[in-house]
Amino acid sequence: MKMFLTAVKDRLQDRINFKNRSRLTNLTPTIITSNCTGGFLYHWLGLEFRSPFINLYMTPEDFLTAMEHFEEFMHTEIYEGEGKDYPIGIGAYNTKIHFMHYKTFKDAVAKWKSRTQRMDVENMGISLTNWNGITKELVRFDKLPFRNKVVFTDEEFPEIESVFCIKGYDCKNGKNGNIYATQTITGKRYIDQFDYVEWINSFKK
Repeated sequence: MKMFLTAVKDRLQDRINFKNRSRLTNLTPTIITSNCTGGFLYHWLGLEFRSPFINLYMTPEDFLTAMEHFEEFMHTEIYEGEGKDYPIGIGAYNTKIHFMHYKTFKDAVAKWKSRTQRMDVENMGISLTNWNGITKELVRFDKLPFRNKVVFTDEEFPEIESVFCIKGYDCKNGKNGNIYATQTITGKRYIDQFDYVEWINSFKK
């Protein structure tokens, strides 16, 4: 039964992805996210990775620091930090990059550098996808000097322009897994509440 349900879910999500791909007009976006969400968006939309922020995560505090000093962060050498079950990189301002889906630090940095070469800052969006419930971090994010930015929360903040509330999702306590996890039997994921296709298309407007 479990295999059958998984197959049905995959079929439904393939349909969602197909419809989204048919609406996509921006085929070379740079998507900067604080966790694996960007990688999923690239995969679902059938796009080449044009961002080094793939298969990794940064804490909201470190991600915000990196985005506040974006040029310096991207042009500063990443050094190896003390890892546990996966390699950790240390970037500008002592920010940590958790390369949890890489076997070695060497492999992680090689992928980071190669994907950095594909970045297009004129066709880029920034997203904080693992907000931890601290309101002042939303204010910091809202002040970032990027035209295309969104932070996902589990409650409304009408006073903060870049917030998008994901209904039914507990991003602070992780009770519902990740934002890219399946939400309902329709195959929709939590992030499908947000029109990320239109958001990506808007990078070039």
